[in-house]
Amino acid sequence: MAKLTIRTDTQEIAINAVSDGPGLVAETSSAAMDPAISGVASNPGGGGAGLIGQTFGSGAGVVGLGNDRGLGGFFQSVTRGALVCETRSAVEAAAAVFQKNPAGVSALHVEHITDGTAAFFKGNVIVTGDVSFPGADCAEEFVIADAAPAEPGSVMVMAADGRLLPCTEAYDRAVAGVVAGAGDLRPGIVMGRDPADTRRRSPIALVGRTFCKVDAAYGAIATGDLLTSSATPGHAMKAADPARAFGAVIGKAMAPHAAGTGLIPILVALQ
Repeated sequence: MAKLTIRTDTQEIAINAVSDGPGLVAETSSAAMDPAISGVASNPGGGGAGLIGQTFGSGAGVVGLGNDRGLGGFFQSVTRGALVCETRSAVEAAAAVFQKNPAGVSALHVEHITDGTAAFFKGNVIVTGDVSFPGADCAEEFVIADAAPAEPGSVMVMAADGRLLPCTEAYDRAVAGVVAGAGDLRPGIVMGRDPADTRRRSPIALVGRTFCKVDAAYGAIATGDLLTSSATPGHAMKAADPARAFGAVIGKAMAPHAAGTGLIPILVALQ
């Protein structure tokens, strides 16, 4: 039960704290996530803000400090954005995130707990440091022909209408790449995604490492061998004929495969 409740039925400020130091300090000793101060806009049809932090100088409008394992700030929304940052300044960012811990912990951690989109940027993104991706290849989504199998690792070729389907011919110069995501390798970058396109689409590995289906019935595959499409649907084979391989090479084998069909890592390099 609240020890102090201040309510106003008008548009007046419920609490106005003015000081040469902190205007308002709220502290909680709760072991749970009970907030020391809670800003709630209770009118479901209104547009009022639960908490407004405003400054006319160089100080921060709101400062959230978390000690030990506590959170410096917690924002939650059921229907709209939990946190909105806006600035009309021509020189300052709407939101600035700094990490002063020398241990190398991320300054900003964004996670979508249901594997949805964790972050969306509309506009340009500038990065002055390295960009690291846990995935191994650069892929692009392509439309897959209706009813055509497109399992990860399958070698795909372009049909007359531009859609992809598994290869069925040796040294096919219409080869487009390998369906990404086989084995334990996942794409680091996937380009060309279009949520509005309802046709079947799959990411095709164009550059980097990926696992590929191969068939050694046309010749044992050694590490470093060039690979091309084969007559075995969706499988690559050793490109033993240089004259026929030009324009039909998928990449290089990164592991040997002596007999039968299987899945091996390859370095994608279309040529």
